[in-house]
Amino acid sequence: MTKFCFIIILFLISDYLQGQLGYKLSDITEMRWELDYEVYLKMENDSTFTYDIRQLFHVHNQKPDTTAEFIFYPVNLDRQYVNDVHTRSAGENDTLHTTSFKTLWSALHESLGGGWVHFTNCLLYSLESCHLKLDAPLMKRNKSPWKPDPVTDSYLRTRKWDYYIPLDQKMAVKEYKLRIQRDELDDLKNIPEEFIELFLKTNNKEYQKYTENKDVNKTARIDLVKILLGANFLGEAQINYISSQVLNSVKDYSMNKLPSVLIFDKYDAATAISIDPDGYKLEFIAFKSTANLSEEQMNEYRQEIMKIVDNINTHNQNSFRKKLRNYYNR
Repeated sequence: MTKFCFIIILFLISDYLQGQLGYKLSDITEMRWELDYEVYLKMENDSTFTYDIRQLFHVHNQKPDTTAEFIFYPVNLDRQYVNDVHTRSAGENDTLHTTSFKTLWSALHESLGGGWVHFTNCLLYSLESCHLKLDAPLMKRNKSPWKPDPVTDSYLRTRKWDYYIPLDQKMAVKEYKLRIQRDELDDLKNIPEEFIELFLKTNNKEYQKYTENKDVNKTARIDLVKILLGANFLGEAQINYISSQVLNSVKDYSMNKLPSVLIFDKYDAATAISIDPDGYKLEFIAFKSTANLSEEQMNEYRQEIMKIVDNINTHNQNSFRKKLRNYYNR
């Protein structure tokens, strides 16, 4: 009888976790924190992945900084979200938008739906998958002796750029520092500090080395910062190019892509997490010190992590609704 009750409890817990955490037990069958620097994950098809903790994205703070406009985690796209993008774009021209957009944000929102975190994660994935190339011919600026009269601020800031975004590291850092001085960081203030630190400490030679070594994890994070630095200076052709490449990357999204794992430092927890149409979705949680944690304590930590993610989704949705009314206008 005791054994039967135990099985029933396990079944109820499993059902609860699927309902509350959005677990896809048909995809992830096992996840554990093995050695000090390794997380082990097993999928239903028996494929296995080992993650180096030091290379993963760490959530350092006990609570998210809700003073930020948006809270961004770099994660994979959920099946439902990818399907929604396919449905939304059905019948559209795969190469160029038929509508003229004033901003990159409005163009991508039209194609991708969702909010700012969807926009940013899809941009990042398009860079990682090499669908989007910032040195593409359409992104190159035409050399011309012409200059506006009177000379404009945007002309002075971009006249030495070879492309519509500042590909050169020195010029990009110069523009970033100017934004700080003028308090004009805009969406850049919502990018993780790790991305900004990598961008600032990388020189042209190091960036070229990352490119040659195909270290797309680093180059994509740096290029995401550069896109946001140049977003206000894009022309219609560049907006069309970037948005179409991002849309194509999502349509071609590989479901076999390595699952996203984030570390919640306070709880010594490794979490498999993705982004669905509504925001971030937890798929699995594994704790480092299971031998030292009671089931009650682990359940308490699960609830706290769930609450953090729920609060982030609510905060991001509310922030995006406010922004949608003005900055994201077509």
